[in-house]
Amino acid sequence: MFRLFGRRRNGAELRVRSRSESVHAARPSTVRIDFLAPDARTLVGSMAYFKLAAFGYLTAALPLVEDPEARARVAALAETLLARHRRYLDAFHRAADGEDTVPFAGDAVRQAASDELWGRLTPNLWQEAVLAVHLVDGIAVDFLARLGHGARLGGGLHWPLLDRPDDSPAVTVLLAEMERDDTLPDRLSMWGRRVVGDALLWCRALMVLDEPVLRALRDSTLERDDEVQRMVSQIEAVHTDLIAEHTTRMERLGLTA
Repeated sequence: MFRLFGRRRNGAELRVRSRSESVHAARPSTVRIDFLAPDARTLVGSMAYFKLAAFGYLTAALPLVEDPEARARVAALAETLLARHRRYLDAFHRAADGEDTVPFAGDAVRQAASDELWGRLTPNLWQEAVLAVHLVDGIAVDFLARLGHGARLGGGLHWPLLDRPDDSPAVTVLLAEMERDDTLPDRLSMWGRRVVGDALLWCRALMVLDEPVLRALRDSTLERDDEVQRMVSQIEAVHTDLIAEHTTRMERLGLTA
């Protein structure tokens, strides 16, 4: 069976790689999927709730962190998630642009999709929780940049609303932990493989898809007409890009493909 992620060789140097060093740093496909996006308010609302749910997920792991300095660093990562939640939440309310107020809950923010995502990713170690947030958040940001390409958010705002988040604090925490415990790379490599599928399911939940397309994505053996096949191919091309970027994040941690 093809192994998506391998483990770091004993004695290999742990360092942050530049994108130019990665074999997965090729230019992404130019396939567009923004025609599958929900309305702009749902886009920012979904990201706001996603960040809030990620904050809850990471703070729940804090009691597992015994070292006070490490706990403080993880708490700082959680604070960053909460700050970004607030910025997206502000954009959610501003995106109303004079329309009736929509509650920040339910399908308007894809609440169930985020709750199910983080609910499935139960960590056994706090380092797994940090890695899950780092990897899944990266996939979410990459995907929303494609799905919301050119979206108008009202109030003069345009998508993407925020610059790409700085992931170096999470990388620094994880590299230090793997340097301290040489059994972690194997466990985190397996965990990295585990989270990517759940993250892609979250991405699927954000798209507005007809039932024939949903069925085709769930079961590749079903017959499909040309239009359904075209849409499935576009979605799969974007998924390929997301997985390549995910693999790059793994490589930056010394967990090579």
